[in-house]
Amino acid sequence: MSGGCVAIELPSEVFELARRMAARDGLDVVALLTELVTRHAEYVDTLSDVESPRWQPSPDRYELQRDPGEGGEDFEERLSLFR
Repeated sequence: MSGGCVAIELPSEVFELARRMAARDGLDVVALLTELVTRHAEYVDTLSDVESPRWQPSPDRYELQRDPGEGGEDFEERLSLFR
């Protein structure tokens, strides 16, 4: 990243909401939006890593355990959620 600045257009109601949230957190709007976008990008990158095939959990590798007192029909219904 070059560290330069660019201008963006936001709807006035979105800017007003950002201004109020920034003031609540003791930030200015630029700092708030920078932090939010950076945090969101890190979140998406992390999810992308988790969703890659090497991290994909396989239901075949796990055994669903019956809860204490759970009947056969309830267990089968819960088990069907993972099929």
